[in-house]
Amino acid sequence: AIFRPDSGLWAVRSITRAYFGSSADQAVPDDFNGDGITDIAIFRPGSGLWAVRGVTRVYFGSSNDSPVSSDFNGDGTSDIAIFRRNSGLWAVRGLTRSYFGGADDGPVDGDYGGDGTSKIGIFRPASGLWAIRGVTRVYFGGAADAALPGVYNGDGGENIAIFRESTGLWAVRSVTRVYFGGPGDIPVGR
Repeated sequence: AIFRPDSGLWAVRSITRAYFGSSADQAVPDDFNGDGITDIAIFRPGSGLWAVRGVTRVYFGSSNDSPVSSDFNGDGTSDIAIFRRNSGLWAVRGLTRSYFGGADDGPVDGDYGGDGTSKIGIFRPASGLWAIRGVTRVYFGGAADAALPGVYNGDGGENIAIFRESTGLWAVRSVTRVYFGGPGDIPVGR
C-alpha cells in the first residue's frame, strides 16, 4: 500500500484506491474500529486532526507531536495517541498521559510481550538504546539506522529491529540479519 500526499491517493495493491488526505497530512493506517482490517487514516499536524476514513474525526495533538496508533488498552482496537518529543509526553486519547523519552528519541510502541497490549517505547539513535516501558532496555542499532519493530518470527510479540540504508541491512534482534535494499530505499515495516 502507498499514500501519495500530493494528491491524497491511497492505493492498496489489488484491493482498492481511495482519495483521503492532503500534502499536509501524515499517514497513520491502523485498525481503529476493531474489525481486523487496517483503516485508512491521517494525522494533520497543523490542526491536530485525526481522520479515520468511515470511522471518526477527532482533534488530538499539535504540530510538535508524532502521531502514534497502537492498542494500548488491549481491547482489540488501535488507540489515537501522540508522542511529544520536546517533553517526552505520551498521551493516549481517553486513557492516559505519561512521560517517557526525550527530544532525540523516536516512538517505537508495540506489543513486545505478545499479550495484546501495546507498550510505550523509544529508540534513541545516538546510542542505539531501545527502552520499552516495563519490559526492557537494550542497545541495538545506531545513529544511521531506522527503527522498524514488528512481528518477524511469528510468536505474536513485537521484535526489536533496524534497517541500515547504507548497506541494506535488516537486523532483527536475536532472530536474523539479512541484506535487502540499499541507499535511497525506504523500509516498510509492520
